[in-house]
Amino acid sequence: MLQAREFLLKLSLCPGLSPISRWRLWRTAERARVFNNLSLLIERAGISIRAQNALLTKWDSIELREKIQLNMKQSYITIVDSEYPRQLSEIFCPPLVLFYQGDLSLLNTQGLAVVGARQMTSYGEATLKGILPIIIKRGITVISGLAAGVDGLSHEITLKNQGKTIGVIGSGLDQVYPRNHQYLQQTVAEQGLVISEYGLGEKPLAWHFPERNRIIAGLAETLLVVEAKKRSGSLITAKIAYTIDTKYVLFIYVKNNPQTLI
Repeated sequence: MLQAREFLLKLSLCPGLSPISRWRLWRTAERARVFNNLSLLIERAGISIRAQNALLTKWDSIELREKIQLNMKQSYITIVDSEYPRQLSEIFCPPLVLFYQGDLSLLNTQGLAVVGARQMTSYGEATLKGILPIIIKRGITVISGLAAGVDGLSHEITLKNQGKTIGVIGSGLDQVYPRNHQYLQQTVAEQGLVISEYGLGEKPLAWHFPERNRIIAGLAETLLVVEAKKRSGSLITAKIAYTIDTKYVLFIYVKNNPQTLI
């Protein structure tokens, strides 16, 4: 188990690998019970040339060793740990490692994921303020992405009503996006839980957010989409949720508004 955890941490922090490449390498290593034979893993995992080159150049690098030493100082769980939520392990390409701040037990509570527009209307805001307190009173954990708009308001409403909330971010835990959510992210970490699959120092890069969305969708039994544009990360999250068994997807939209979709 220890060897597997060390391998998973190293794999999750290795630069140049996509979540799919990491997952294929892990599954190959797990089946073969081999965690130190890089040539064998590359031969059997079916990863791209780009991923192979990243492994060959970064796996034994000083850069990666330093990243591992830095991230071992923070709290994390891996996919082989008992604390790792079962429902998340069943999604396509689950995160191998989750770094966290806060109450880890929230990962195994009943959850409602809330995603939506960063520039929501007053209708969307009023609807959230009407719906979420009822959900919170039932003891359901509100899961969102700590972004502007719907995400941030969902966390704020939950905290105001003494509810349980999880923030899933697209950067290292030492980063805040947007910057004006520093206090909100800190409060969620203190009173709820903040998680990320990205190590310390990782910036909130554009492609991190679609990757993060699969975690939001995977953690919750139900997904609520509020005023999502036709081309948006929120609808990506909805599509992911549709592929997962026992998931329910609900939409709140503005009637006759071409920028929103049901």
